[in-house]
Amino acid sequence: MNKIYKEPNRTETETTINVLYSENLLSLYTNKVDLQKQLNRLIGKPTKEYKIKRSIVGSCWEISLNDKSKIQKILVKANVYEL
Repeated sequence: MNKIYKEPNRTETETTINVLYSENLLSLYTNKVDLQKQLNRLIGKPTKEYKIKRSIVGSCWEISLNDKSKIQKILVKANVYEL
């Protein structure tokens, strides 16, 4: 089944990366459609998808800090910073 993403307003676009040391997790949230699709391909299905009706408005991935390969893919291959 094809996923339907809802494009956010330009002023409401965000990507948040949190390191939760006590839980040994890297938490990554984004509502950027291109980045969500890219991360789906690179590191797999998100831990949580936020939806309005049938459209995905944001995705969150929780990755163990021990999973160095996924973290490296995010930092090296994903266009997180959009430089």
